[in-house]
Amino acid sequence: MRALRSAAATAVLALAALLPPAVAAAGGWSTTRHDGVHWLVQPDGQRFFSLGVNTVNGGDDDDKARTGRAYFWGRHHPSLAAWGTATERRLRAWGFNTAGGWSDESAVMSLPLVPEIDLGRKAQLHWYDIFDPQKAETTRAVAREIVAAQRGNPRVIGRFTDNEVGWWSSPLFLWHLELDWQFSSKQVLWQLLHDRYDGRWERLLADFVPVSPGLDSFERLKARGAALKLRPGGQGIHAIAAFTRLIAGRYYRLVHDALRDADPRALVMGDRLPLYYNQDAVLAQRGLVDVLSTNYNVDVPDGWVAPYYFEGLRDLSGAPVLVSEFFFAADENRSGNSNNGHLMHVKTQAERVRGATAAMRHFASFPNVVGVHWFQYYDEPTGGRSDGEDFNMGLVDIHDRPYEELVAAFAALNPTLPALHAQARWADHAPVSKPRTIRRATGTLDAADNSLLDWTDKAGTRLVRFSTPAPYVPFGDVHVAWSDRGLHVFHIGQNHVDLDLLAHDGEFPLSETYRLRITVDAGAGERRYALHLAPRTHPTAPERFVLVPQLWRYNGERPVERLDPRGLAQVIDTLLPHVQVEALIPPSLLGVEKLQPGQTVRLAIEVTKFYRELTMTLGPDVAVLERAPE
Repeated sequence: MRALRSAAATAVLALAALLPPAVAAAGGWSTTRHDGVHWLVQPDGQRFFSLGVNTVNGGDDDDKARTGRAYFWGRHHPSLAAWGTATERRLRAWGFNTAGGWSDESAVMSLPLVPEIDLGRKAQLHWYDIFDPQKAETTRAVAREIVAAQRGNPRVIGRFTDNEVGWWSSPLFLWHLELDWQFSSKQVLWQLLHDRYDGRWERLLADFVPVSPGLDSFERLKARGAALKLRPGGQGIHAIAAFTRLIAGRYYRLVHDALRDADPRALVMGDRLPLYYNQDAVLAQRGLVDVLSTNYNVDVPDGWVAPYYFEGLRDLSGAPVLVSEFFFAADENRSGNSNNGHLMHVKTQAERVRGATAAMRHFASFPNVVGVHWFQYYDEPTGGRSDGEDFNMGLVDIHDRPYEELVAAFAALNPTLPALHAQARWADHAPVSKPRTIRRATGTLDAADNSLLDWTDKAGTRLVRFSTPAPYVPFGDVHVAWSDRGLHVFHIGQNHVDLDLLAHDGEFPLSETYRLRITVDAGAGERRYALHLAPRTHPTAPERFVLVPQLWRYNGERPVERLDPRGLAQVIDTLLPHVQVEALIPPSLLGVEKLQPGQTVRLAIEVTKFYRELTMTLGPDVAVLERAPE
């Protein structure tokens, strides 16, 4: 049991270490906050808003490049140095001031630099034995080796420790549960479960269903191959979340201490959260990153950025935030990219320009954002990368020709963004005594068009002051408007979920679905409806799920009638962990003949994640339907 006590003690120390605030790197780059706005600070003391580009490198001299299907510097420039000079000149002319992840680190350019170093992967942290007592020294040694060539280089703002670790809660839980007992990480997980359920197996069985042979006690849980699934109606998802925070805390402590030792002048820039964030992992990194980095897939083709995302990072972490990757692609491109997935893409280059520049302005308007990095310098190869991703993400095509509309727009916009950022302020969410106003819809809102582009007044229709149990924060935004057709609602949120984690037969249990519930009294008494998102296997991609809307009428807390959702509810076509849903509640479902300007309604909204992991609530509040402008 000595190894168990050692590993468990290490876990406790890792959690305790989350409390101190991050220390700015001494003598190098640092961060500051002025008038409530966060900034990077250069070694000379000047404030800096990082406008970066990822993958500013010369490409690879491979078969695709040699046949004109991929970018490579040697096809267009006499030397790598000449390529570097020309590329830096271009980027600076287009208003960019930083080379982001996977960029050339040599002396061919002078742009400030943020390398991505894969420290966790190279030190074998995430999917190995992160609680092994030797990991601290191993991680320090690997960090020293990685940064040796660039140690003290004033170009290096800081380093991304890894890319898109993800903190996928249930895979981490299940993988560690299956390990042999000699793994320290298995022992830490076992101890967490044993303590959480007071060593009483019957209490664990209220939350989990054993699925490996002979698993009938905590002692047998030590065996290799142990496997559990969630029990419908149980609370096992919270045990899984507790392990996520524990293991994430260990990771952030190890990489923080290793990089402070290896190069104390450079900032610790986080692990580039993967287009969404796990709240337990963000809580775990408090005080252990100088800058929290997150990649971002823009929510709507018009460039709207949902505020909940950055407000949540503010409240969970408090650290400055770098948007370490965002992108827009267009089907109209010169590299033959097919844009073959869920990442943001539009039809034309003109739409791409409008969406990308709008998104940049939105990002700069958040006080905690200290920079935005575009992915990437050149288009992906014709036919896709080695992993199959095939997107028109470049500022230039694979033939080294700039997308003139896009780079001209950035050249005009980027120099204005630091001043815009200096004026950034958080929206005032303080309670007010007067009733809320529900905006009148502008144009026609269609709950069956697989789009949120028709919601042109997203800022005005957003409902604020949702609450969640501490220490968590709202995991999405809800927007409401009204028209003669009824109440219109849309919700943008995020929820990573393993839909095979639940032990069930037949249809997915309604109690475990993602749910948006709305309670309205429009003068005819309270009416309750809920939109449940039920997963089904994708019809053409069996490894994926699609979410199917189920619209239910509720009596109190009970669903009593399933309604036809056609024309009333839709799930926007996007992949988990992103959730986008839209609904229309016509007057007839509210028990009234029509809605009228100036009418008072009572409104309450509740959104619950899969497996009842977390709920955010608003109201009940009194609201007034906005009158038409006179």
